[in-house]
Amino acid sequence: MVVSVNTSSLQFEDNIFMDGVWATKGVEIVDLFHYKFTLMIIQCLVILIVTRSVGYMLKPFNQPRIVADLIVAILLSPTIIGRIFVQGSGLTTISLYEIIFPAMSFALVEIFGFLGLIYYVFLVAIRLDTKVIKEKSEMVLPVAAATVVLPFLAVVIAIVIFGLRAPMADDSFGASRREQASFTFLLGFALSVPAFPIMARLLAEVKVPNGEIGQVVLPAAVVADVASWIVLAVCFAFVGPAAEALAPLWMVLAGACHVSACVWMIRPMLVWLGRRTSGSGSGSESVKIEVMGLVIGFVPAVGLLAAVIGFHPALGVLVLGLVVPRGPLTAALTQRLENYIINALLPFTIISSAHAIDFQDVVTPVVNEPEHYTLSLLCVVVVAMLAKFGAGMVVSPLFSMPHTEGLSIGVLMNTIGPVEIIILNMSKNREIFSDKIHGILLISSVVSTAMVRPILAALEERKLRRSPAPTYKNRNLQLSGFDSNLRVVACVHTVRNAPSITSLLHLANHFPLSVCAVHLAELTGSAPAMLIVHDAADGQRTLPIGDIHTTTSSGMDNQVDSQSITSAFQRFQQRSTNVTVSSLTAVSTYSSMADDVFRIAEGYRATLVVLPFHRLLTVDGEMEDINPYVRSVNQGILAGAPCSVAVLVDRGQLVDPDSKLSDYRVALLFFGGPHDREALLYASRFSNRPGVHLTVVRFVALDQSHTPKSMPAISTARVEQRIDDEYVREFRQQYASHASVVYEERVVADCEETVAAIREIGGAHNLYMVGRAPGGDSTSVLLASLSNFVEFKELGPIGDLLVSADFSATASVLVVQQYTGDQHCMWDIEEMSSRSGGMTRRDGYNAIRR
Repeated sequence: MVVSVNTSSLQFEDNIFMDGVWATKGVEIVDLFHYKFTLMIIQCLVILIVTRSVGYMLKPFNQPRIVADLIVAILLSPTIIGRIFVQGSGLTTISLYEIIFPAMSFALVEIFGFLGLIYYVFLVAIRLDTKVIKEKSEMVLPVAAATVVLPFLAVVIAIVIFGLRAPMADDSFGASRREQASFTFLLGFALSVPAFPIMARLLAEVKVPNGEIGQVVLPAAVVADVASWIVLAVCFAFVGPAAEALAPLWMVLAGACHVSACVWMIRPMLVWLGRRTSGSGSGSESVKIEVMGLVIGFVPAVGLLAAVIGFHPALGVLVLGLVVPRGPLTAALTQRLENYIINALLPFTIISSAHAIDFQDVVTPVVNEPEHYTLSLLCVVVVAMLAKFGAGMVVSPLFSMPHTEGLSIGVLMNTIGPVEIIILNMSKNREIFSDKIHGILLISSVVSTAMVRPILAALEERKLRRSPAPTYKNRNLQLSGFDSNLRVVACVHTVRNAPSITSLLHLANHFPLSVCAVHLAELTGSAPAMLIVHDAADGQRTLPIGDIHTTTSSGMDNQVDSQSITSAFQRFQQRSTNVTVSSLTAVSTYSSMADDVFRIAEGYRATLVVLPFHRLLTVDGEMEDINPYVRSVNQGILAGAPCSVAVLVDRGQLVDPDSKLSDYRVALLFFGGPHDREALLYASRFSNRPGVHLTVVRFVALDQSHTPKSMPAISTARVEQRIDDEYVREFRQQYASHASVVYEERVVADCEETVAAIREIGGAHNLYMVGRAPGGDSTSVLLASLSNFVEFKELGPIGDLLVSADFSATASVLVVQQYTGDQHCMWDIEEMSSRSGGMTRRDGYNAIRR
């Protein structure tokens, strides 16, 4: 590219705005880079566009955002664009780096980066909770100490063994003992401190199924992160030149006064303002914008105060974030600040750390550099990485954890965060680290952070491959037995789903019932996916979504208000017998909600997952979509659930749990197959409920109504039919004396007669129950034509007919799908049946169970 450039005039003008292209003749492209405002806008656009582009390219590799920012920092350094030259009007050339980032203008980028850093530290601080440490102190504190102290000692020993000398400002390596000690301490500290925010996001994104890692790593990283800020404050007090010998002491005392002022003055004021200015909304909506503006304004002021007394401004901001009252205020601040800080300001922080560093000079020896200096520095970095792996392996036997989990802990400790960036920038500004060391540490940060997720995912995949058979067998009603404790995961998306789900559960609570109520909430912003455990006594506990453990949090930071939903299920428990309820809120994207439900169901050992239909009844009696994504979530759960699934279509005919049942009518339409048998078993639990009248209607094809029952089984379909016969026979024997249970058979010849028979039943019932996919030979005859016109495949042909506008009845519908993961067992049943000439229901049950 050839541009007319007058290099003699290529300098940073003092004007903020240019006069415009029409005011000056012969305006050149480079002239845009001469003025403060235009240059700042161009720099911002370049940084944000390149950062977003690299992040998009790394998306298939599932890398955290900080990896993209570090790569962009290298791309926008003199290493890359500094070697792209633009030819001027004469024979002179100028690099693209000098055009975009003139020497006198990079202060603009550094200012943006500095603001991004202190606000990011504040954002991290307001999301920390000291109760985490108290709850797991016996395990967390040793892990935090080991995973930081052991790598630090390993780095110090490696520096001594490899003879790594501290570089000086004059390119010499004759550092004094004090300077060498400062260099050793800061290098060891930079290579040993983990990054809690990045670690939390990695765990949430990978969705580690083993809860022990999340139990240990996240609280340990919190401890290490907070302790590192304290150590960093001490570094600022004792590292570097001082005007007088007592300066470090005065800095420490001033820092103590700073902490006291935040705790005893700012925090009480914020508590008082929060009570006086609370709005009429709930959750984060109750916080007035004036209070949030005041807290946001405190951030740079407190940072300035920390800088005046000699500390890094981020340390003062950290203290401010820790004293902000937890609750709606922190939730509102997170909601307002998070997206802007992480997406707009934080890239400037990372890029400013690589300013003016030519990474090609990293491998180029400087004057008076000791032999193999670069190789020695790389060896020290490798030792630090291996020491973190080893630290995780060392602590894992102390708490009876497998070595693979110890290795996962070590892998997670190799992430980089804001503390490391501050150490690198501080050491470079104070000329403790040279450009070579700074560049190597940045490159190693990219490598160590980028390798965390692939290694962690590989370890988890290996553990899953080596994991034994499923930890529980009662994955459907057929395997769990009739009188067993039914364990249900009840999913709701909005508060409108809660009454219908509790009404359905109310019908079956005559037998022991354990319910895990899960509020599936959409993840908004860039916060990590979380699982919030609601306790009646302790409020709630916030966990990574993949980890079922007991980490406590006093505030809901993801702006999700589940109080109405949890209250509805708590009332259901209080007014019911033989019922226990636990409540969760799973905050994640719609694309991953199905996986979250799978993990919760497996962790809860659930037999049944109950889902609300994606359409709800309106005031005028019509059905409307509450959310188009809810349907895809239901379809995903039906496709891969680890247990049976029931989809409830609420059409206003469900019973009120608070009222006494008098004449509630349930109809089960039985066509045969495992799903219909599952529906029959679930409907059987309603029969002993006072006030419930159950009608079981079995549809039989005309050509099968005269089939001898003793006919030998010759196919899987015949085996299914015989199992259906045994189930129905035992059901009739067990409930023959029940006046509230009615059994009838309808003989039909084709699909038209089937639909006519269903219409004849009409609106005499409040709830219809059907299997999602009726089986048996009769299905092809009775439902062949009907299957071609199904609008909602998740309901099956019969369920879709019952909720269609063509069906006059407005009863609620429950569609049941049985978990049939052990399909190979059906071939065993068929073979046994063909040998024995017959099989009872118990024989089939035992064969499937085996």
